[in-house]
Amino acid sequence: MTVFQVPASKASINQNRFQFNLPGNRKKNLSVPLLKFAAPVVVKKLTGITKLEAVEIIIEHYHPGLFAEFEDQEQVLAWYDQWTEESGITVGESVDSTDS
Repeated sequence: MTVFQVPASKASINQNRFQFNLPGNRKKNLSVPLLKFAAPVVVKKLTGITKLEAVEIIIEHYHPGLFAEFEDQEQVLAWYDQWTEESGITVGESVDSTDS
């Protein structure tokens, strides 16, 4: 019997990550995986929620405590819009409607 070898994740490769900086945070070039490379446990939680909740789930999974450093919703929505754009999610398509 042949045993299937699950391929290694490509989530850590720079081109598969969304890099960002947060004003006031001393760490530069923070990153999270693009949607296609996000952990399934994260993607599963993104169904039927608001953009604000989605960003909190994503950020807290990869950078615990960092979501509290966003100062307003404008920052959160700008982050979400850029992350979804770089993840290849088109306008009108929600995170949970992608088949990544």
